[in-house]
Amino acid sequence: MAERNMDLGRTSPSPAKLPPSSTTPPVQSVNNRVKRPNALLLSGYKDNDDDDRRDHRADQRDALLLSPLSDETLLCADPDGAADNVEHPVQANGQPVVIQVAKHNTRKSHLTSPSIYRKAKRRALYKNGECNIVLANVSKLRRRYLQDLFTTLVDARWRWTLCVFVMSFLLSWLAFGIIWYLIAFTHGDLSPENIDNPLWSPCVINMKTFMASFLFSVETQHTTGFGYRMVTEECHEAIVFFCFQSIAGLMIQAFMVGIVFTKMSRPKQRSQTIMFSKNAVICRRDGQLCFMFRIGDMREKSHLIGTKIQTRLIRSRVTPEGETLSPHVTSLKMNIDDHDECVFLMWPTIAVHVIDQDSPLYGLSAADLLNEKFEVIVILEGTTESTGQTTQARTSYLASEVLWGHRFRPLVKYCKTKMMYEVDYSQFHDVCNVDTPLCSAKDLETYLMINEPKIK
Repeated sequence: MAERNMDLGRTSPSPAKLPPSSTTPPVQSVNNRVKRPNALLLSGYKDNDDDDRRDHRADQRDALLLSPLSDETLLCADPDGAADNVEHPVQANGQPVVIQVAKHNTRKSHLTSPSIYRKAKRRALYKNGECNIVLANVSKLRRRYLQDLFTTLVDARWRWTLCVFVMSFLLSWLAFGIIWYLIAFTHGDLSPENIDNPLWSPCVINMKTFMASFLFSVETQHTTGFGYRMVTEECHEAIVFFCFQSIAGLMIQAFMVGIVFTKMSRPKQRSQTIMFSKNAVICRRDGQLCFMFRIGDMREKSHLIGTKIQTRLIRSRVTPEGETLSPHVTSLKMNIDDHDECVFLMWPTIAVHVIDQDSPLYGLSAADLLNEKFEVIVILEGTTESTGQTTQARTSYLASEVLWGHRFRPLVKYCKTKMMYEVDYSQFHDVCNVDTPLCSAKDLETYLMINEPKIK
């Protein structure tokens, strides 16, 4: 005991200020990457034998939370990369505790922010439905994209599509204008002795300069002229090229107009009026733990028909042979109220996945949710009632976006003055706390089988 008091006196800057104590807890060693306190260690029905150990862990967490260490102290970089132990006196429950904090080399730029302890969110699908996937080392990728030019231009951004739209007409006018100028030049229409000769019969009347040939190209391609400049029967090659440009102009115009129309009427735009809740929740419904999220359609007239909801769980898995499957996709069975995954979105509804023995979330508890890495992808697919086109809306939920022990607030009510159902979308994302066991569905089922009386 005397040796511990002597060590405490050497490490403490002002021993007189510390409160008197008969015992000193042992030295606690932690790393500078302190995880957030795990407040969900209880399973809801643990035995009382673990109370002492839980109190001991609570004292350790209180000591960490009451530590006066600043971010600069934790982020102190070691140029040699070696770890040096620095002792700091703190107080926990009236007892002096010496915490040794290891300093490590943290010269990375993302570690200088206050959110050093926050783990990076890795997701395969963004909240707006776009895939977070980049293709690498694909051979002849540009050639493959050019082979499917129509789809490439439809998927491109509007600025590139409009640029291609404008340049296709400008370049075609210029190219055909150059050819018309060459036809007139080879026929001799531009020679000084024939350019103003009234007895000379040119291929194209009143086409004496390159600018005139460019204007004639525009007039031929879009049939907007022929009042001042016109083709004569003198040159057979001019007549053939005139027919060719007329056909080519119609093809270019049909191709570009089709791209713009397809881009404006894509079913993807219909998904912008489909809403998903920001968070998913896990709580009990009808005695079972359920994974739930809310969906809604903001359009009042043009509804989606034949709508289905598909849910996929992305989580790494190790096979009995030792093979790591990452990513590994598992299907989650969804229900809407008391029927299957088909839904008619008259009003916002809640999609429910019952966590039973067939669910991949069967062994997931509230404590596991803090450190679990998974992603739930939601795909809603239906047919637009007004256009008949199939549309698809997507979103995803990470483990950090799943709220344990919460329930969605009701937002549909009947308005007697208007004599119709009223939906308050301001409460679309609102949730409330409910009493929910912190254990997994597997442990909850075992507990209920053992402790609840059997109904005969």
